[in-house]
Amino acid sequence: MNRSNNNLSLPVRIIIYMVTILLFTAGAILMITANHFNEQTKQYHEDILKRKVRAVESSIDYEMDNYPGVATKENVHNILEESFLRIADINKTDIVIYDLQGNKILTTQPVSTTYSTLPENILEKLKNSNELILTTQDFDDDRNVYSSYSNIKNYYNETVAILCLPYQSNQDFLQRDMFTLIGSYGLAFGIIILFGTLAVYFVTKKTLRKLWSFADRIRETEVIVNNMPIKYDGNDEIKVLVDAYNTMLQKLKEQSDLLAKQEREEAWRDFARQVAHEVKNPLTPMRLLIQNHLRKFDVNDPDLEEKTRRTGVILLQQIDTISGIAEAFSDFAKMPSRVDEKIDVVDVIRNALFVFPAKFVEFNHSPDVIMMYFDKQYLNRVITNITKNAFQSIPNSKEAKVKVNVFLENKFLHINISDNGEGIPLKAQQSIFVPKFTTKNSGMGIGLPMVKKIIDDYDGTIRFESKISIGTTFFIMIPYHE
Repeated sequence: MNRSNNNLSLPVRIIIYMVTILLFTAGAILMITANHFNEQTKQYHEDILKRKVRAVESSIDYEMDNYPGVATKENVHNILEESFLRIADINKTDIVIYDLQGNKILTTQPVSTTYSTLPENILEKLKNSNELILTTQDFDDDRNVYSSYSNIKNYYNETVAILCLPYQSNQDFLQRDMFTLIGSYGLAFGIIILFGTLAVYFVTKKTLRKLWSFADRIRETEVIVNNMPIKYDGNDEIKVLVDAYNTMLQKLKEQSDLLAKQEREEAWRDFARQVAHEVKNPLTPMRLLIQNHLRKFDVNDPDLEEKTRRTGVILLQQIDTISGIAEAFSDFAKMPSRVDEKIDVVDVIRNALFVFPAKFVEFNHSPDVIMMYFDKQYLNRVITNITKNAFQSIPNSKEAKVKVNVFLENKFLHINISDNGEGIPLKAQQSIFVPKFTTKNSGMGIGLPMVKKIIDDYDGTIRFESKISIGTTFFIMIPYHE
């Protein structure tokens, strides 16, 4: 059974969706983590730089306070020149001093990483704000240079110079930490994806196996067969499907029973009409015969004895006809009780065929002995009725040929009976198993309905194929029980 198209199977599609979502999630988490890590790193270095700025500013204020005069923009160079290197060495940082025009006047940098002349935007910001100004510049050896700019004020809160502290940060160890963290995230997501994929695959496969078994049961569901409901102990979405199927089975059984009841009632009504019709057929000539006899009755008639005897004989014949109709009806309505016993099916069928002309009957069987539990009388009725109908359907212009094949296949007993008769008319095929009287001159027309009833009693099936002027084949299948 082909359960898939050219498209990917459901487990594979679910796994692809899950992995895609996890990868997007992992990418988003890694981006957020890297960005947060960079921001934290930048904030860490800025905090270090701010602490250094406050320490340097305190040292410079101390030097200006110890100066005999007032520090001005003209003498600030002289005031700080002697202590400049000492302050830088104590705070372990480079120091750059600019005048108010932005020109560099003092520096501890052997190789300058700062502006020779401050840009106008930095000067403008320093004029408008006393806050610390931080700028970041890229450096070409995997280091970031953070530069702080602040105003140096004298005792009278006058700006006399501009202080710049360049701070070089080494990112190597921080990047190693970030890559280690990202690697840990990657490993964790890899393990999650691996085990998640396996879990989803097995859970999906298990669920699909249940769904496929339900689908097989649904495909096997028939109207007439006694379908069994599906048992499912889970309490998930699949239970909704199972409950719907079981509810459908219940409704199907109720509708099937109602339909079967209606068909049985209609069949019995038709049967009753046929019985009444067949009973009236002999009653009418009997009534006419008696009326005619009474009308012409004459005690002095010399042929009175002969006429009376002939009338009695005819009446007895019609009475026998009515009795035969009643007996046939009784046989169908009340069949003998079923008595199963272990029989040789081949031997019983051979004996049933013995009453028919052997030269016109071909009997094939495989194997030679088929032992199973069955009612011998029932099996004899099935074979006799169908074979008799087969011979009756063959016209005198043809040499009769009836084939009976009996064999075992797929735990079923198969009985096929074919003839070379005139076939069953198309309009009569739909009602061939409905109890009613035949239009033939002989027979009660209840042989095949009786056969159908026997086969149904053994949970078997009977069907036929018929072609006009070629013949008919009946196919019987009965579950084999040894």
